[in-house]
Amino acid sequence: MDTLFAWALLLFAPLVFAYAGSSDLFSMRISNRLALIFLLPFPLFAYGIGLTWLEGLSHLGVGLVTLAVYYFFWARGWIGGGDAKFAAVAVIWMGPELSLLFFALSSIYGALMAVFFMSFRANMLPVFIMKMDWAWRLHSVKRIPYGVALSIAGLQLYAASDWMQTGIQLALS
Repeated sequence: MDTLFAWALLLFAPLVFAYAGSSDLFSMRISNRLALIFLLPFPLFAYGIGLTWLEGLSHLGVGLVTLAVYYFFWARGWIGGGDAKFAAVAVIWMGPELSLLFFALSSIYGALMAVFFMSFRANMLPVFIMKMDWAWRLHSVKRIPYGVALSIAGLQLYAASDWMQTGIQLALS
């Protein structure tokens, strides 16, 4: 059972982060279902790595604050609703220890993406790329798939998190 749990710790969150980033890149959408799929097993994983109730509540508290702040960003039209919900759930997984670094990294990656998309959209696309719906959408829509930045930051920080360390220890034992 420890081996199964170890592999779940090693793979679940990274796969969700990767799927969210690719979903946002190709469809400009992160579904509510994905955020829910990411949120629901959190208590099971938290219990499995030995988080106390107080630690678990601090993770949830950071997520609620994030949801409130990102809801404000969504209301201003700065990010999409899926990005707001996904960021809140991602921060629940990051916890209070990594949340500020998560915000900083996702902001840096978001800024780099903004520069890339300004350059990308300033140039005409080759005909063979214009035929790809997702590439045309990325070129013509004025929004930026910020879920990609959230996903990259999440993948980077998850690799250094207690979740990953516990998964590695369990897998090796």
